[in-house]
Amino acid sequence: MNGKVLKIMGLFLVAAALVMTPFFFNQDAQASNEESLGTVSVSGSGSISVKPDTGIISVGVETENPDASTAQEENKEKMNKVMKALEELNIAEENIKTIAYSLNERYNYYEDQTKEKYYVSSHILQVKINDIDKIGRVIDAVTKAGSNQISNIQFSISNEEEIYAQALELAMESAKTKADAILGTFGKVSTLPSKVTENGYSMGTYRQSYEAVMEDSSTPISAGELSIQAHVTVEYNY
Repeated sequence: MNGKVLKIMGLFLVAAALVMTPFFFNQDAQASNEESLGTVSVSGSGSISVKPDTGIISVGVETENPDASTAQEENKEKMNKVMKALEELNIAEENIKTIAYSLNERYNYYEDQTKEKYYVSSHILQVKINDIDKIGRVIDAVTKAGSNQISNIQFSISNEEEIYAQALELAMESAKTKADAILGTFGKVSTLPSKVTENGYSMGTYRQSYEAVMEDSSTPISAGELSIQAHVTVEYNY
């Protein structure tokens, strides 16, 4: 009885060894395969220059008066005229927002060591202009209406995501070209990347400040071009 049991157990162990051998062989082969893989890591950049179609400008009114209430009232009157001028140029209400408002106490100091107190009331609007050719007219109109604080003109594009996607494609092409050049030196070619990292994007903006005194004609504004750049890091196995 014991002999039969031992014989059966022996046959079972042999069969198990035959079944498990391919498994361990495949595991060893896979590990060996992975150890033999090399990696090339390259960076790629893509850039597209476009003409901006949207402008954002800061428009403000600053008034001074020895009386705080009067300074505020004068500021309110002038700002109402500025808002009216923007309305007449068909600037949508949702494209106009207050970004700063303040009332500050200040002093004039004289040689006889006396000082004179006065108040400064300031109200700053941020105005978004969808028709970029209208920016010069906006500057002229708000200045005539009483604005004496005009600054920080910024240009942008409405379809930024679409342009960035195009720049990403160029960045990937740039990375593949680099990988092909590197791999080609030892007779290899790039296939599908094993890893892609998007490193964000950058956009060059055009900004400029303007004096409040303008000529009667429409103020000339040059928007130039915006450069949208995409950056990636790509890894290839070989």
